[in-house]
Formats: sequence, C-alpha cells, structure tokens
Amino acid sequence: MRHRLFLSLSTFLLISSGISATYAEENKPAKQEKNEYPQEVTRTFMKGCGFTNSKEFCTCSLDKLRSQYTFAEFLKIDTAARETKQVPPEVIQLFQSCRPQIGTPTIK
Repeated sequence: MRHRLFLSLSTFLLISSGISATYAEENKPAKQEKNEYPQEVTRTFMKGCGFTNSKEFCTCSLDKLRSQYTFAEFLKIDTAARETKQVPPEVIQLFQSCRPQIGTPTIK
C-alpha cells in the first residue's frame, strides 16, 4: 500500500515540480478553506492516482491535500520527497485516511 501511495504522490509531485513556487505565491487568494492547485496539476494527479486507485480515493486524497497544504507548501513537500525518495508520514496518513476501513459497517 505504501508503494501505491508513493506512486500516486510521486506522479503528482513530478508534474508539479515544473510549476514554480513563485506562481503559487503570486496567485494565492486572500482567504479560503480549500487551497487551489493549478488545473494541470489537479488533472495529472487524478490521472496518475487513478492508475492504481478508485476515483473516490483520488478525489478524497486531493481534497485533503488541498485542505491541509497551500500549493507553495506542497511544492516544498515535493522537493523534499524527490530528494529523499520518501513521502512524509503525515502525507501518508492523509492518504490512508481516504481508504475505507475494513470491517467498518456501511450505512445504506
């Protein structure tokens, strides 16, 4: 599972690395609940994540990333992950929180 998380995040990170932190800072809205990421980055994340995960998981993961990190902060995570080849534990936990819990009853 950790490999899939890294693969999903890596796809997103590699694409986002071509977008400068300057862009993120210049286009940062005054106040918002969910941070906006460039559309190209969002599309690429969903496509890369969707290779090994459900659309629901990918949407949940992206929503949680955007609610937790500004795009500029995410670019810092990107740089560190590419250098160390490791996804930070807090990002892994964020992704794991989007996985359905085995044995948890579903309400229909």
